[in-house]
Amino acid sequence: MKHNISLILNKQDLKNLIKKIEENISPIVHDLGYSIVKISFIGSEKAKTLQIMIERLDDSFITIKDCEIVSRSVSVCLDVLDPVCGKYNLEVSSPGINRPLEKPGDFMRFVGSHVIVKTFELKNGMKIFRGLLDSATEHGIKVHLSISTVEDVDFAYDEIKNACIDGIKQGVFQKSEPKNKS
Repeated sequence: MKHNISLILNKQDLKNLIKKIEENISPIVHDLGYSIVKISFIGSEKAKTLQIMIERLDDSFITIKDCEIVSRSVSVCLDVLDPVCGKYNLEVSSPGINRPLEKPGDFMRFVGSHVIVKTFELKNGMKIFRGLLDSATEHGIKVHLSISTVEDVDFAYDEIKNACIDGIKQGVFQKSEPKNKS
């Protein structure tokens, strides 16, 4: 019977573990010329995988070589830190065409992009919203919906279960460039 690793640890313990890992590996990843998009655990208790999604600081596409470089460097740090009980696999990857939006800064960076937002609770009779990310602040976002009787929907970050760039709407073969470069 397969169990999601996130069900084995309580949510707060899992959040703390991911935060500890990110705090320890972020400087290494940054020094190599990359940033962390998302860290998560996937798989079952017996087959844990620590997944680290990265992107290049220069916004060019991630290659397999990039993933190998980060994997080798991060692996050494994780061996010393030893944050996970038992065996696990390390997977370093690009965020893909449906890049996750995790932090307020991600949303602010991709204002003007097509997004998919999933909520914990029904909002306007829906839990899944597709549209254009109209604005983002430290407190929440506004999405202009593609198909709906309601045109704009505001979301506080704590209402959002997960969100990502809509890679199909954005264009499969074109990179979803940040709209607000700092």
